[in-house]
Amino acid sequence: MHRGHRATIGAAFPVLGLLALPLPAAAEGVELSDLDGVVVEADIHREQEVRRNRRTFSTRVHQRWKLSIDGKTIEFTNQATNRGPRGTRKTRPNSATFTLDESREVGSRGGGEALWTFADGVLTFVRTFRSGAYRVKFAFARASDGLTCAVDAAYAREDGGPIRLRSPFGGGEVTIVDARQTSSSCRVSKED
Repeated sequence: MHRGHRATIGAAFPVLGLLALPLPAAAEGVELSDLDGVVVEADIHREQEVRRNRRTFSTRVHQRWKLSIDGKTIEFTNQATNRGPRGTRKTRPNSATFTLDESREVGSRGGGEALWTFADGVLTFVRTFRSGAYRVKFAFARASDGLTCAVDAAYAREDGGPIRLRSPFGGGEVTIVDARQTSSSCRVSKED
C-alpha cells in the first residue's frame, strides 16, 4: 500500500495476514432470520504493542460491543478502555447503523471503509484504516435455551505492511506492531 492511500474492503481482505485466535465453528443452521430482534453484548480483551512517535509501548485494551439486529439492519455501539503508560483512558462510544452487505466510508480512526456481512452463522464486521484493517466475528450456535455466541477480533495487514490508524485514545497516528486477543465473552438476548 502506498503512503497516503487507504485500503478498501475488497482490496484488503484477499491478501491479509490476520493476528487472531481461532474462532470456534458456528453451528450449522443458524440463519440471519434467527438473529432478527436479538441484542448481542460482547467483551474483547487484548494485549498489544503500539508505536507512536518512534516509541514502542505495551497496552491492554478492553472493547465492549453492543449490537441490535433488525432484519438486515445492524445498529451497534462500541467503546474501548486502554491501560498503558499514560494511565487508563476510555473512548467515547462509537455508534452507527449499517445495512448488511453495504460498505460505506467511516470517519473514525482516521477514516476508512466498513462493512457488515453474514455467512454460515457468522456475523462479521470489517473496517479498513489508512493502512491495514480490523475484523470482528460473532459466531452463533444453537443451545437448548436459545442462541449462544463467541466473538473473535483481529487486526489485519495488507501485503505484510503496517497497521496504521488514528488513535482513539488521544488522537495522533499510531502503528499496531503486534496484538493478541487474551479473552472474550459474548451474550445473546431478545429485545424487549
